[in-house]
Amino acid sequence: MKILILNWRDIRHPRAGGAEMRLHQIYAPLTQQGHEVVLYSSAFSGCKKQENVDGIEVHRLGNDLTFAPLCTLNLNKWVKKYQADIVVEELNKLPFYSPLVYKGPLMVQMAHLWRNSIFKEASFPIAFVVWFFEQTIGWFYKNGWFSCYSTCTQSDLKAFGAKDERNRLIYCGADLSAYVPGTVKREPFILWISRLQKYKGPTDAVEVLEKLAPDFPDLKLVIVGSGPFKEKLETFIQSKGLVDKVRLTDFISEEEKIDLLQHAAVHLQSSYKEGWGLSVIEANACGCPVVANDTTGLRDSCRDNETGLLYKHCDIADAASKVRSILTDEPLRERLVQKGHEWATTFSWECNTREILEYLQEIIDAQ
Repeated sequence: MKILILNWRDIRHPRAGGAEMRLHQIYAPLTQQGHEVVLYSSAFSGCKKQENVDGIEVHRLGNDLTFAPLCTLNLNKWVKKYQADIVVEELNKLPFYSPLVYKGPLMVQMAHLWRNSIFKEASFPIAFVVWFFEQTIGWFYKNGWFSCYSTCTQSDLKAFGAKDERNRLIYCGADLSAYVPGTVKREPFILWISRLQKYKGPTDAVEVLEKLAPDFPDLKLVIVGSGPFKEKLETFIQSKGLVDKVRLTDFISEEEKIDLLQHAAVHLQSSYKEGWGLSVIEANACGCPVVANDTTGLRDSCRDNETGLLYKHCDIADAASKVRSILTDEPLRERLVQKGHEWATTFSWECNTREILEYLQEIIDAQ
């Protein structure tokens, strides 16, 4: 099978996130099975215009403003050049509108829809543009074949007119050979992992620590990640007088992240909106109890009071209460760790690769 993928970023882009990691974990193994995978993504400073990354032929062009129209204008030429059997469009924020120019087999991958939550992340003009273009999904992709990460996104797509038989739920996987429970005693720190953007809720994590600090003087917060919100986050931490209790790691290696998950007392996932919440499953796999925001995606990856605890949407007091419960209630913590680990072992990238391949073939056969 020859697969042509359109995505804003590839795995080596400085702003690559969960969607890019998932795409790479699923499609790179397909190249080892004899399938051809070509990925078009936006360029970045110092990048190679073309390179092979773990079997995927990556082409980079344009920028954040020009990449989408370049895809729309060149898609048919690329399909002809590579004799692609199917096109995969990763729809994130702004659509490429592939159905307008390409009438062959097409699968649209979606982590999540922003809906009204985009107005909490961006200024009104930018938020309105993203919100408006999302509304057009129902107009131009009504008969499309969708692959989504969570039941929340599946429901959002259904509201836009996606047909049940063309709206497939395929969860994210996890590297269960690397993410395993540690053998050391848990240390008094809350672990937060994500890209540093406002909607990911890093300031919420700081406020949770602030509420708990009087009763847990040794408790600290470790924030893993980098991004455009970093300077504002540092200023926020200073304003709270918590510089000595919060550590920002920037980007770290996979091994370092696993080590932190094996040592942390709690993993806090405070994002306002997620497609799935891969770090939740990774924490579960490492035996780290989870507290997560009750929001899109996270309520799929975290089963409340079973594999972790969900707190009321963006409610700092409730989040602090849930973290407090894990820190003080040993039977609860042990139960969440056990059930969380059992839950994590049901996910694997190998399974996702197989499910995606079967779905791609189903779409091709339906044409």
